[in-house]
Amino acid sequence: MSRWLWALLVGVVLVAIAAFWVARNQPTVTVPVSRSGTPVAPATAPARIPRDAAPSPQPAPSPPAAQATAPPAPAPAATTPPSDGGQQAGSPAAPAAETPSAPPVVAQEPSPPPAPAPPSETPLPPPAPGREAPGAAQDAYAPKSLAQLVGAWAYSVGDCERLFQRRGGSWAYRQPVDKFAQAAIVESPKKILLPSAICRIESASEANGALKVSADCEDSISYTSRSVMITLRSPTELAYSASGDPVLATTLKKCTP
Repeated sequence: MSRWLWALLVGVVLVAIAAFWVARNQPTVTVPVSRSGTPVAPATAPARIPRDAAPSPQPAPSPPAAQATAPPAPAPAATTPPSDGGQQAGSPAAPAAETPSAPPVVAQEPSPPPAPAPPSETPLPPPAPGREAPGAAQDAYAPKSLAQLVGAWAYSVGDCERLFQRRGGSWAYRQPVDKFAQAAIVESPKKILLPSAICRIESASEANGALKVSADCEDSISYTSRSVMITLRSPTELAYSASGDPVLATTLKKCTP
């Protein structure tokens, strides 16, 4: 029994010593009270780490490449509004950059309209076939008689070969006859052969500086009387018209054998 008793006493003493040691080392916790009178739950006391405990390993720093991937965000510029007294709290803000003013608009005078182009000189059209300028009629003269006009006459020298041919020493039309050609064969002072008719001379006399010839002409279907005014401009060129107007006259050239 004495052994058990001594063991119990030793155990009680150890428990008392342990309780005293714990109570001495435990910090005093003061329960905070809010202004409203409601107690606030105390914060959990940090665990006490023994001095002999080994320090926990620190995490390895991240490599520089990982840190460079995320660029630091620029710090926003804090602007302190001005106080009622016109003073600003903290450091003064940097002055705002001045925006250059737009250049003044200068009114431009409208450009003068382009000068009109001078009218182009249009050449006068050539006279119609058989028509000559009025000034050319001054050199014309009346032939003495139809005997002076015996021969073949065509609008151009090139038409002579195309329209006429020689038969037994006299002129004749080539077959088939071009009935619309401007041509004539003065066969004699009493007879003129046209491409589409045969004219027999009734009279020929000078009148108003021209030879007025009156004739009876017949073709395949009709018989008519005609009167023309004939003038000479040279021995190989004549002009004729029904009214004697040189502007409306038709010019013919004499064909050479």
